[in-house]
Amino acid sequence: MTDVILHIDMNSYFASVEQQDNLAWRGKPLGVCEHLGGIIIAASVEAKQWGIKTGTPVWEAKKLYPKIILTKTHPDRYRLYTGRLMKILRDYTGLVEQYSIDEAFIDATRVCNVKGVNPLEEGAAIGRLIKARMKTEVGDWLRCSIGVAENKLLAKIASDLQKPDGLTVVCKGAPCATQGAPLITVGDLYNRLSLTDIPGIGYRQEKRLKEMGIKTLKDLRDYPRSKLIARFGLMGHHLYEMGQLRSSWKPTVDQEDNIKSLGHMYTLPKEYREAKFFVPVLYKLSEMVARRMRVQQLVGNILHFHIHDSNHECYGKSKKLGYYLRDGREVFYEAVKIFEAANLPAGRQFKLIGVTVAGLMEETGQQSLFERDEKSKRVINALDKINEKYGDSTVCRVPVKQAGNVFRDSIGFGRIKEHIKLASFL
Repeated sequence: MTDVILHIDMNSYFASVEQQDNLAWRGKPLGVCEHLGGIIIAASVEAKQWGIKTGTPVWEAKKLYPKIILTKTHPDRYRLYTGRLMKILRDYTGLVEQYSIDEAFIDATRVCNVKGVNPLEEGAAIGRLIKARMKTEVGDWLRCSIGVAENKLLAKIASDLQKPDGLTVVCKGAPCATQGAPLITVGDLYNRLSLTDIPGIGYRQEKRLKEMGIKTLKDLRDYPRSKLIARFGLMGHHLYEMGQLRSSWKPTVDQEDNIKSLGHMYTLPKEYREAKFFVPVLYKLSEMVARRMRVQQLVGNILHFHIHDSNHECYGKSKKLGYYLRDGREVFYEAVKIFEAANLPAGRQFKLIGVTVAGLMEETGQQSLFERDEKSKRVINALDKINEKYGDSTVCRVPVKQAGNVFRDSIGFGRIKEHIKLASFL
């Protein structure tokens, strides 16, 4: 049986969503920013053609293209479109790994190994169907690049080879017929990829490898495994596997993984760093952590709280409790106790606040001896049901609303760790 893995990577995702929602912005250079005076966190395809990319300062983007359209992030819209895409992917297989807000892997091995049919060609056919359905079921302006291969590393590499809106198949052995999809062999990759084209090898790692005489992907392929392990430890084994263009990646999270902690931190906008804004932000962070715990059916008895001031000085402390947390109000009270015990100087401005709950275990559902605890639990469960149906914070405690404009919704880059339950890949 031939393994068939697809990697789906949305193109210029945040910017494309903004153009999806605003017809007048389509086809124009556009940059998405957390703060309009900061940096570009996502650039449209058109902006990239002017040399504007992720991390470009706004002042530089305006210099490169003075008429660039700038907009703040709208995380709720990004999540909406991602949810639509995930629904399509799960129509083909239950083995879906949402790798980040704009990336996903699917294991289509079982559905593609049909007698008399090339499995990778079947994978490419699924890729074409996904692309067609995206236009009608996700958004007509949204595009994705898809890589099809026999492992996750090759699939991810393949999706990067043709952007935007590409579909590429990588074969390990002899070329196989693929209708309408560019075909690359593993041998071809050794001739066209640099070390940093391999996911997991950054510029610092490349520098270390070059110091050992490993300058190309072929050099890494041929370098003895034992010497890599002697130099890098366990990472040396992974580097060797990367050189062979093999991978045994597992989902970021699967149903058997044990989540060790759950936390949130938030950087306050410059105009809201006075002490009076501290309490509502901490309360909202506490509610968010507790909500995630309840979604995972977890409770925890270790609280870690930390703050950074505007001078980058940090104070943090962990505390083991005599009971298990599941309510955001409890998380908040315990965090405030740690904060008050710090006895920090008055007038201090806070830049970053973070709260984490550890010591996690599955919630048993055992009833409390105290009626007030059971009443509180019923209220929280009712709030969760309402917010699940109508959206987060539709009904919430007053301090959460008081956070107001201080606490701006945000969306993270990189891999999704614990808030989505994923099926294990075979």
